[in-house]
Amino acid sequence: MNNLIDPSAKIGRNVTIGHGTRVYANAELGDDCTIGDFCVIGHPGPGENGPLVLGAGAIVRSHAVLYEGSTIGPKLETGHHVVIREGSMIGENLRVGNFSDIEGSGRIGDFVRMHAYAHVGKGSEIGDFVWLFSLTTLMNDPLPPSHLADPVIIGDMATICVNAQLMPGVRIGRGAFVASGAVASGQVPTGALITGPDGDVVGPVRLLMHMETRTRHPWHKHFVDAYPEHVRERIAQLGAEIEAEAAKLDL
Repeated sequence: MNNLIDPSAKIGRNVTIGHGTRVYANAELGDDCTIGDFCVIGHPGPGENGPLVLGAGAIVRSHAVLYEGSTIGPKLETGHHVVIREGSMIGENLRVGNFSDIEGSGRIGDFVRMHAYAHVGKGSEIGDFVWLFSLTTLMNDPLPPSHLADPVIIGDMATICVNAQLMPGVRIGRGAFVASGAVASGQVPTGALITGPDGDVVGPVRLLMHMETRTRHPWHKHFVDAYPEHVRERIAQLGAEIEAEAAKLDL
């Protein structure tokens, strides 16, 4: 037998399940999902949890583990060896790169992009259209190891670059940009550019420009075509709101 699928699991139409995959009873898979080899869908979590609800059109690649007690919107797309723990509330079209993990009990908005080896600490809140590049870490324990918890909150359309570290309790404003290797803590203003180990605010994101092509941030002005047609107007409107709010700040 290639798979172990509990007969109580709710599986939609046109669902493909790969070799060696286990689907627990507490799993509900929407239509047109593709589950790769050696995955675990609806993995039991500690305590009492509801079902894993996986939206239509998901692509879950091999060796991913999705726990019960999470609700995931349509068109999830994972890389290989991804873990999503219980209590995750996730919107439309999350893309999660290889070896990334979401530690649960938090919220992730629509069209969030996580590259490989990103770590989202338990209880994190991430807005819509956020980018987390490789090796970013969202922490939640202000005095590790302890029973304290102060999760990270990231506003809509923020960009967190490679190997950036978000300290417990940081509040990243909408449209902010945390540069590669930066350590962010405290309150990051809307549309701010953060750099360095001390998380310095060095100005607004509109200072960022690729000199050769003269391509300038904020990113929604040059990258909206990377998103589906039905959300482009939403991105433009949100971007205009962020720009107007950032313009009022003395950065």
